[in-house]
Amino acid sequence: MSTIIEIKNLFKSYQKNEVLKDINVEVFAGDRVAILGANGSGKTTFVEMISSFSKPTAGEIKINLSGNVKKDIGIQYQEGNWPIGIRIKDMIKFYRKVYENFSPVYEKMLEEVFELDKIKNINLQKLSGGQKQRFNAMLAVINDPEIVILDELTTGLDIELQYKILNFFNDYIINNNKTLLIVSHHPEEVEILCNRILLFGNKSILLDCSMIEAIKKFGSIRSLMNLYFKGEIK
Repeated sequence: MSTIIEIKNLFKSYQKNEVLKDINVEVFAGDRVAILGANGSGKTTFVEMISSFSKPTAGEIKINLSGNVKKDIGIQYQEGNWPIGIRIKDMIKFYRKVYENFSPVYEKMLEEVFELDKIKNINLQKLSGGQKQRFNAMLAVINDPEIVILDELTTGLDIELQYKILNFFNDYIINNNKTLLIVSHHPEEVEILCNRILLFGNKSILLDCSMIEAIKKFGSIRSLMNLYFKGEIK
């Protein structure tokens, strides 16, 4: 199995506040990795550095992709800052011009999965939290990337839409052998989507193991996280 992301001796600080220290990890092509941990443990900072939105204070991140790395990493943004008056319809038209592999068939499929048809003409600033979440999740795969990065995928979505989108990502990632990194606070979500976990705490990775190993040892990811928040995993 080839290594798609190599991280060596990674440190990240904001002024005098050290967030992550001496992180060493490899992500293999086709891995589906859950990024777990408490708020402030460095999860989002970690994926932001992988996606080049933030630079490490020290250390190295190597992305082993032969094409355009920026086009081969798809990111679900938690927030979006768009010009006034921009609609989903306008954004899709823009991405249609940018990405040559964004076909009409693929576009229609994404619109149906993320239920964007009825909100395509609404200004992005006027979308509800759940509607923005759906649109941002769709943007993560609009360019059919090799690496997909998701941050709180199903937050703000009703239960039916949660399962619809989870099933889509599960099929999409596995059937196309994509690599997934997902920051999540939902144990059941990562059990569906992931085959590996990275548990962050104390500015480092406390646990790196397969999903099978984690469930065998702890019973479930929810049980693992209960122990983590009780301070029993260090």
